Amino acid sequence: MKKNLLLVSLFVVVCMICTACSLTREKADVGIKNLATAMLQLDSKVLSKYDDSIDVEDDFLDAFVPSFQRSSGDLLTKEQARKIGKEMIAKLAQIEVKSSTIVSEKDDEADVKITFEKYDSNVLVAEPTAEESKKLQGAVGSKATLQEALTDIFINRLQSAPKSGTADITVKCKYNKEKKVWMPTDMEKFAEDLYAKAWEIKD
Repeated sequence: MKKNLLLVSLFVVVCMICTACSLTREKADVGIKNLATAMLQLDSKVLSKYDDSIDVEDDFLDAFVPSFQRSSGDLLTKEQARKIGKEMIAKLAQIEVKSSTIVSEKDDEADVKITFEKYDSNVLVAEPTAEESKKLQGAVGSKATLQEALTDIFINRLQSAPKSGTADITVKCKYNKEKKVWMPTDMEKFAEDLYAKAWEIKD
């Protein structure tokens, strides 16, 4: 009898432990939504749960600066392109992840769809307004003055850029038992997709 009671007690304890573990394990949709929000807001405290070496701002600027310099015909300096990139990062922090749903889930793997707000990046390449044209004309004759005028115009456009609807991506993720978080199987691609669609490029 005592042996049976001991076995029953052990079984109850094991069940309680398993239940507690399942309750503390985050859901895939919650985890990926939190990650996306942290990446948009550059929340280093949250991101450190996923990877201590993640530096989203530097990674973003390292990719943005040379690309933007090339698109401007190398007219702007690295520092000016970086200044514009930082303004773009500030706008990303204003984006809200509207929803996150589990598309499929099996064991420690899942496909999660997140929907988030976006901007139209064509605001950066629109035709100059009358005010902008006047500013550019006043800068003719001095490369440095023209560079500063263009930098100011890009920053002002970014600051006033309105949100233009929502975008979504579906990410394959896996539960990391050691870190106790859901992580994209390809973190770099997840970040690229998130930022690319947050600043949508229309043809």
